[in-house]
Amino acid sequence: MNAGFGAEILRWFIGFILLAACMGKLRAFAGFRDNLATSFGVAPRHGALLAPAIVGIELLLAALVLGPFAWLGMAAALPLFAAFTALLAWRMVRDGALRCACFGEAERNLSGYDLARNVLIVAAIAMYLALPAGAGLPFTASVLAAALASILAVLAIDFHDLAHLLGEP
Repeated sequence: MNAGFGAEILRWFIGFILLAACMGKLRAFAGFRDNLATSFGVAPRHGALLAPAIVGIELLLAALVLGPFAWLGMAAALPLFAAFTALLAWRMVRDGALRCACFGEAERNLSGYDLARNVLIVAAIAMYLALPAGAGLPFTASVLAAALASILAVLAIDFHDLAHLLGEP
């Protein structure tokens, strides 16, 4: 596998993650908005503005990553994912139980598995930025990269549940 193909897989993976985050938040929008207040201390009136802004930013980043400005989208997503992951880790250590509804699971507390997933996403973005772009790949190679990335995205999104399923006797 050449580096350009690997970069293409990472591009699709992050694009799918961002789209799934948007759809999950929209599916459980009231829960997401409420979790901003209960888990992050955002005033309800600010949460009413912040929640759609977060979804909009994720959608914009997904469009950039999956469109012609992939490097720009990834460069913008890296500090956002890293800062959000650091915030989640800090709040989990400080407050214990924390809910995010990052992918629509508004009623489930975050776990170390969710933090691990986010760290892997940050690493994937950083790796993409370090690799040569996948531009010029044949269409079939891009389709294969998207298919592989979709599998990785499903595994990443459901990492918490998958880890519990595999860890149970």
